[in-house]
Amino acid sequence: MPTPTFLSGHHLVSRYRILDLVGVGRTTEVYTAQDLSLGRTVVVKVLLGSLAAHEEIRRSFRDRIIRAATLSHPHLARVFDGGQEAGSIFMISEYLSGGSLEDVLASGRTLSTDDGARLGRDVASALAYAHSNGFVHGSLSPSKLLFDAEGRVRVSDVALAGLGDAYRERFSLDDVRYLSPEQAIGDPAEAKSDVYALALILFEAVTGTTAFDGLTPEAVLRARINAPLPIRTELGTLDMLLAQAAVPDPLLRLDAEQFASRLSAVVNDSAPLIVSPGRGVMPLLAQFTPTEPRHSVGFRPPSPDEIVGTTSVVPIVGAGPTVPLARNANDWVPPTRDGRGGRYYGGGHEGFEADEPAPRRRTAFLAAAVLLILIAVGAGAAWKLGYFTQSHTVPSLTGVTIKEAQSLLGGDGFTLTVTQHHSSASIPAGEIISQSPAAGASGKSGLVITVVTSDGPSMVTMPTNLVGEDCATATAQLAKLKVTAQCPSSAEVRSKVIAAGRIAKVLYHSTANPIAVPSGATVTLAVSKGPPVSSTTTTTPAATTSSTSTTSTTSTTSTTTTTLAHPLRAVPNVAGLTKAQVFAAFRKAQLYFRTQGPGAANQTWTTGVSTIPAAGTMVKWESTIVVNVK
Repeated sequence: MPTPTFLSGHHLVSRYRILDLVGVGRTTEVYTAQDLSLGRTVVVKVLLGSLAAHEEIRRSFRDRIIRAATLSHPHLARVFDGGQEAGSIFMISEYLSGGSLEDVLASGRTLSTDDGARLGRDVASALAYAHSNGFVHGSLSPSKLLFDAEGRVRVSDVALAGLGDAYRERFSLDDVRYLSPEQAIGDPAEAKSDVYALALILFEAVTGTTAFDGLTPEAVLRARINAPLPIRTELGTLDMLLAQAAVPDPLLRLDAEQFASRLSAVVNDSAPLIVSPGRGVMPLLAQFTPTEPRHSVGFRPPSPDEIVGTTSVVPIVGAGPTVPLARNANDWVPPTRDGRGGRYYGGGHEGFEADEPAPRRRTAFLAAAVLLILIAVGAGAAWKLGYFTQSHTVPSLTGVTIKEAQSLLGGDGFTLTVTQHHSSASIPAGEIISQSPAAGASGKSGLVITVVTSDGPSMVTMPTNLVGEDCATATAQLAKLKVTAQCPSSAEVRSKVIAAGRIAKVLYHSTANPIAVPSGATVTLAVSKGPPVSSTTTTTPAATTSSTSTTSTTSTTSTTTTTLAHPLRAVPNVAGLTKAQVFAAFRKAQLYFRTQGPGAANQTWTTGVSTIPAAGTMVKWESTIVVNVK
């Protein structure tokens, strides 16, 4: 672990005493500290120096701290304060001692469908609140779902979401495990991206397996671009809800508020999820008694007891024959030992004696109860079969959106369900391709109409070797994939790494080097114009010297050079260096680097080989260098 910015015992702005360094992430150093003013433990998150060097990130971090401190939700980690000391900018947030969902899953424990729904409802409600206040998490994962001392879940790092992503060269396998399809093709995260991530987290929490697997970040992202969530029997009632929250097209995906509402309908009360620490082999949430499963939906016939008012029979020790116990003030009380008749109590009257009901009367009550049950069951069956409803004609839904289709169905009582999503070059994304039953069919209220919607044109995975190729070769390669490429002079760029005349980057709209694009799309190939031109200006002022005997003119040439904000850096020699030594060399040189070669994709490389440009080349401060590794 690198040397921390603050040591244990340091008094930050004379108020927070640093206790320990918890870890270093991609954005901040995380410490626990003691708030000396309020006597509580807090978390201090210090922006990394490499990111703090960029003024736009520092400004964004300060703005996020101020905005996040106004948020208050039972399932959001609180932000208390922020400040700056010795050039380091920091945030003070709530200390949560119950661990994370990542810890729970790493221990091999899984959630029941009921507990998964509770967790999802709590987190989705927090996300909906954050979204309504202008925050999008964008990197939700089990490690971001923390538990307080009582075991209640909190969503953490809302204020840090996406900070510094523009300065990251690559994403690791863990970084992309919960990214949405729109993020996979390079689009920025949106509110529904958080819903997609939560659906994948709940899938993993209940089934114990990830929804989309792959050996590299690229493979994981490609697997989900057009793929629906896998079907797993363990999900039970959550299966359809998670599928709706993980629809690849964000236009058809549930938003956080809808997701929270539908998850609330699957749990039997509004109590929050409580996650207790594991003890031995005790399963997660073992202290909860599972509720009786629902076997049917709709009409439930009353029991004989509910119709005739009879009571359950319980034995009373020493009281002779078994007798019923009174349930309320008007219930029957059994006869006393002296043989007197039973009594009724309540109703605002004094107690009065009453004869015990005759057996024949009880038989009549039971017969009436059975008859009522049969009538109710018959009525329920008749209603279910549609005998009491009017038939309606099924309208044509093809070529319209889901929202428009629901409007067309109006008050006919039909239910609309999306069963599949297909790629289509002719029907825009989000519109209905086909329906069942077909338009013109007759149906009664309650009929389920299933539809297949369009995902738009199918996605094409972009080749990874386009950068460095010439325009003609890359254009021909993309044409085979039904992608049109163009190399306009207006898109040419300067590059210290890519030779002139070679492709420096691929652009699809505003996305650079996308992983995938729609079939038939047009991409722009930005061709390199070579390294930047030196900014040097030469002037030749004249100086004149004279005497009484001779007059001579002497010209003097002087050179004025524009001074850079930072001096040029020499590219380190990485040949034979270990991974740690490569990192140290580039940190010392204050340069960034990205790797290529065996093991570069999944970061399993061990040794540096060479650099592009070559070692010793002078480049600008914080330039990105290509490192060949093995």
